[in-house]
Amino acid sequence: MRPKRKYYSIIDKVYRRNNLNNAWNAVKANEGSAGVDGETIMWFETQLDQNLGEIERLLKHNRYRPEPVLRHYIPKGDGKKKRPLGIPTVRDRIIQQAVRQMMEPLFDRDFYPHSYGFRKGHSQHQALDVVRRAKKSGYEYVVDLDIKSYFDNIPHDLLMEKIKDKIADGRVLDLIEMWLKAGVMEDDRFYDTHQGSPQGGVISPLLANIYLDEFDWSMKKAGFPVVRFADDAVIFCKSKRQADRAYKQAKEILEQRLQLTVHPIKTRVVHFDEGFRFLGFDFWKDYMVLPSDRVQKFKDRIRQLSRRQQGKSLFEMIKKLNEVIRGFANYFRIGNVKKKFERLDEWIRMRARAYMRKKRSMESNWRIPNKILAQAGLVSMVGLLTNRF
Repeated sequence: MRPKRKYYSIIDKVYRRNNLNNAWNAVKANEGSAGVDGETIMWFETQLDQNLGEIERLLKHNRYRPEPVLRHYIPKGDGKKKRPLGIPTVRDRIIQQAVRQMMEPLFDRDFYPHSYGFRKGHSQHQALDVVRRAKKSGYEYVVDLDIKSYFDNIPHDLLMEKIKDKIADGRVLDLIEMWLKAGVMEDDRFYDTHQGSPQGGVISPLLANIYLDEFDWSMKKAGFPVVRFADDAVIFCKSKRQADRAYKQAKEILEQRLQLTVHPIKTRVVHFDEGFRFLGFDFWKDYMVLPSDRVQKFKDRIRQLSRRQQGKSLFEMIKKLNEVIRGFANYFRIGNVKKKFERLDEWIRMRARAYMRKKRSMESNWRIPNKILAQAGLVSMVGLLTNRF
């Protein structure tokens, strides 16, 4: 790692108008809902210059105070539990983004190289490729690591210490601490936040990476290579004995030094032949398998979009289908998925034909060939595999 350097004057760069303009553009591109004040991105934009000018003045004169975040819940991947999000106001999102734009380059250059979450130039596919290459390199065991409710349990005092290792600008440190302690509004009730960094906050991914960077480097120093995407991590080992040691080391770092909790059931030592899940794929032996629950969730979405009783033309329906198909196929195409994609293509065409029969009741399934669906614009999942790397 490089020698640590401290940065003493950042706030003036944060509230420069060009930085605020860039922050606004990033927030607008990400869209998102209104916060506790009810102000939408569209409404903020109606008086954009005035609003950005007000942000600049508030920051310049140290008068800015954030609003609490609005608690919102979204389904987790299993579809059963829900994940809490904290939605800041549009103004707070812009200021968080402005700070992030100044801070991120200072920290990112020293981050562990195989930390892939929420970093420019890093992706889930790169993290998945590391796992695949590790298997080919002789790593037979992994510690499949799960940190219990990571974002909700980051200790504020320890996080601020890590930020202070690089940032010595008191105004910027005050901003971060205010965001951490801004509180949550849920069902019209206010709740204090004594720990954690809310998922949904613009700056939260950076803070999360800053906090876990010590874990990454400590494991590497102990001889245990790690690949991590946010709080989802895998530790590679060549023997069961080594994997047991890695588990013990990871637990010690996370629980004693970082005051987090390793999930006692979800964290496990596992052989590649037994299989484990990472970033949506099931790794099993030498294969990257598309999980059945992900397929089911995808099919549920396709069913919803292709239901016959809706007021959309065939071309409008196919346009919506294609958005979902491309997103799903482009992510999972790097796995061993050709046969599953072929079956999904057949099933999707069947749904499209049923939609067409609603319009053309005299035509049967077999009288609507694939080329007709292709001419209507329906993409093929197998066709998207031709772009695999």
